[in-house]
Amino acid sequence: MRSQDVSVGKAKAPERSVAGEISYVSFAGDVDPWRLASVSLWRRSTAGTFIARANYANRFSTSGVQVEGDAYPRLSDKTYLYFNAGYSSATVFPAWRFGAEAFSALPGAWEASAGVRQLRFNGVPVTMLTGSVGKYVGNYWLSWRPYVRLRAGTTSLSSSVAARRYYEDSEHWVGVMVSYGSGPTERITPDAVARTHAFSLAVNGSTSLARRLLATWTIGRDAEELAPGSTRTSVTVTAGLKRSF
Repeated sequence: MRSQDVSVGKAKAPERSVAGEISYVSFAGDVDPWRLASVSLWRRSTAGTFIARANYANRFSTSGVQVEGDAYPRLSDKTYLYFNAGYSSATVFPAWRFGAEAFSALPGAWEASAGVRQLRFNGVPVTMLTGSVGKYVGNYWLSWRPYVRLRAGTTSLSSSVAARRYYEDSEHWVGVMVSYGSGPTERITPDAVARTHAFSLAVNGSTSLARRLLATWTIGRDAEELAPGSTRTSVTVTAGLKRSF
């Protein structure tokens, strides 16, 4: 979830969008590549932003689909909420995922939030307490997001730092993100639930191809320690399109 994509500033006129995205994950060693895809429908209005999404994954020669929805209801020009719910019957996704967070714009172009996520794998919950602190500096946006992961009586910490450079508006930008810890992102796969450490570095961006047509992209490298002495490294390339109506 990227809060700056649903800015708490002045509400926009109603707008609908459809988006598609594909990812290819290549691993070092003898792990077969992963293939991921998603299709989503967006609606932005004075009430907030609402998204319905279907995700597809092929991992370890197993395929599956996940459906989920995001809601960003606007409470005021300075405050909005985030809610997420998702379900999948496939083993390549968590059976359930839930999320909630509150965002507020602060004086001096700061933004802060606090929230919670929970994923359930075979009935076992993984809970993550999270939040964020962000700052706009001219055309740049900087953010820090920590995670406290609670699982089976254990606690672990992780965090991510992101920076973006915006151009003509909030949908044209390039950025970089660095993440470190046992659970530095919300997209935990079933095989990575018990990992001890992870490090990721990604560059990404969004730019226009034509009027009302955006292209998005990400190139990232990940290193995951799934067990002491066992590290899995990968490179992910993602490309997407978003068409507004």
